[in-house]
Amino acid sequence: MKITKVEAIPVRQKGSVKEINDSAQDGIIIRISTDEGITGYGEVDSAPWVIREIIDSPVSHRTCQGLGNVVVGRDPFDYKKIWDDMFLHSNFYGNHGAAIQAMSGIDIAIWDILGKALGKPIWQLLGGKYRDEVRCYASVLMPYTPEEAAQEALKWKEKGYTAIKMGWGGFEQNAATEIKLVEASRKAVGDDIDMLYDIGYIPSADVTIDAPSRIQLVKALEPYHPFAIEEALWPTDYEGYKRLAESTNTRIVCGENETTRYGFKQLIDYCKISFVQPDITRCGGITEASRIASYAEINSTNVVPHCWSSGIVEAASLQIIASIPNAELLEYCEQDTPIRHDLVPDDIPCVNGYAKVPDKPGLGIEVDDKAIEYYRCDKY
Repeated sequence: MKITKVEAIPVRQKGSVKEINDSAQDGIIIRISTDEGITGYGEVDSAPWVIREIIDSPVSHRTCQGLGNVVVGRDPFDYKKIWDDMFLHSNFYGNHGAAIQAMSGIDIAIWDILGKALGKPIWQLLGGKYRDEVRCYASVLMPYTPEEAAQEALKWKEKGYTAIKMGWGGFEQNAATEIKLVEASRKAVGDDIDMLYDIGYIPSADVTIDAPSRIQLVKALEPYHPFAIEEALWPTDYEGYKRLAESTNTRIVCGENETTRYGFKQLIDYCKISFVQPDITRCGGITEASRIASYAEINSTNVVPHCWSSGIVEAASLQIIASIPNAELLEYCEQDTPIRHDLVPDDIPCVNGYAKVPDKPGLGIEVDDKAIEYYRCDKY
């Protein structure tokens, strides 16, 4: 089997895109074709047109070329060598950030092809599954008032979730208000729900983002027993994360913006993060996420993939979670955006707070090509 084509297709919801922390408003789908008629799908949760150029760019020289050129003509079963070659040939502009993110989407699509070619789910190709279903947490934006925060948290408890994450949005206000938001959401659901809070790292006139201020805030939140505090500092503030993790018994977690096993080694070894959150569409794909999970396992660290986009990243995350012993939760994006629902019409359902691991080949989902064309946005 040979890869014949790599398409990087930007998609964008109709109408305007709001400048809020909802990355499901647009995206980029990676569609890979083969000479045997098998098509694989991946996606990247990043700036769509940046990723497209990384994939479509021509050869500049040996270690500087577009990723599509590296992949076309290759046997997808050489997935590990393909990953290493993409890493090599993007050396001049890559090794971190958008280049690794672009590699991630290609790698996911290759794994989808492998599963479809063999008639097996990806988790089986990764060595088998450790669980048949995974506990989900409802992932939503934090409202701006305590009253709204209480209503939002209670809504997802009543839908059967035993874990809820509320993030960004209202956390971009002053510390006193942030504490009230957490207090209101906790009181609304009681003590039997695991509450996660993604407090974000964007500074403002009222919010300072550094280790001393975040230590003070996390200590003020401790009476409300958060299950975890996420993304409290700038993603590469390793020293700050180390100080924050050492200052509290509350789980301090991060990693959605980190890439490759080398970056996660820093979070695990130095920062002592409670659990890591690789985004499969950013960290290096399924190949690299498996390596990250293995390293986390030998360091007694759990893996909770970040997952906020279409059903493609949700399916890829579930395949990884199923295939590793040190998994904990599936982030289930409950943001109501068209792309989130329409690209994968038969999305993986979360019923009474749990998602079943799919047994269908590849990612275990059907991607709607008509929806891709409907939301396609080649010009921005």
